[in-house]
Amino acid sequence: MKKLAKLAFAGAAVLALAACETDNLDSFNAAQTASPSGSAFDNALYNGYTQLASEEQNPYSDYAPDTLARDQFSSRALAAAGGQTVLPEMVSARMLPAGESEGAEELRRRLVAALDAGGREKAPVAAARAQVMFDCWLEQLEENYQPADIARCRQGLNDALADVDDALRPPPPPPVVEVPKAEPFLVFFDLDSSEITADSAEIIRRAADVARASGAAAIEVVGHTDTSGSNAYNDALSVRRAEAVRDALVANGVQSGAISLEGRGESDPLVSTADGVPEERNRRVQGVWIYR
Repeated sequence: MKKLAKLAFAGAAVLALAACETDNLDSFNAAQTASPSGSAFDNALYNGYTQLASEEQNPYSDYAPDTLARDQFSSRALAAAGGQTVLPEMVSARMLPAGESEGAEELRRRLVAALDAGGREKAPVAAARAQVMFDCWLEQLEENYQPADIARCRQGLNDALADVDDALRPPPPPPVVEVPKAEPFLVFFDLDSSEITADSAEIIRRAADVARASGAAAIEVVGHTDTSGSNAYNDALSVRRAEAVRDALVANGVQSGAISLEGRGESDPLVSTADGVPEERNRRVQGVWIYR
């Protein structure tokens, strides 16, 4: 937008008036009254370009209109309103100050990449504002005598592009919840007994709590004996011990249908001994949680 100082001479004022009378406002008026019906991005693009065109027309009459920029932005607004694909302006279309073109090209590549990566769909308003502010920045940079407007358009571009980048960033993975895993547990028994002791009852309670929290689907409960007694007696005793542990687990909230039983008698000792040797560590039930 080209601000012009007030004209001091009447002759100059007449010339300015004559210029205004010959100014063709058809494109500007058409853009201002269009009814956009495209995508959310196209509609936001239309709104942004009509705003720029209005600024260049200067509705406050405090400086002469920049008719070239006004008509350029009006044409872009009309194209967006019609659902046409409107890309950010090519840097080569502008005569930028020395040393500015390379940075402008890189900025345009970044903008186009964000648009093509889904920015138009995921953040249509921010994406449209980023494009409009890029074109605004190029126009102001070419004129290169209004630093405040150059900075305003560039800041608008930076802010909008940051919003687009945020929308394109994949969501963080859900937090990892550390779930306690149920460890195999051992319950020990007195000699020739399948009664649950107080210590064993506490072990079973903790095992049931951990199993429920860890999402275990099932449990295998295996009873054992030491080598004292006959094989047949020990087989039956190992099953009774497994049943006692099962009942205690059920009492602590474990579904009975999730528990399988097995009695191995004296065939699978924890500690190897000779036959007929009482060994406390072999008089046990081992619970193993199954995950599916």
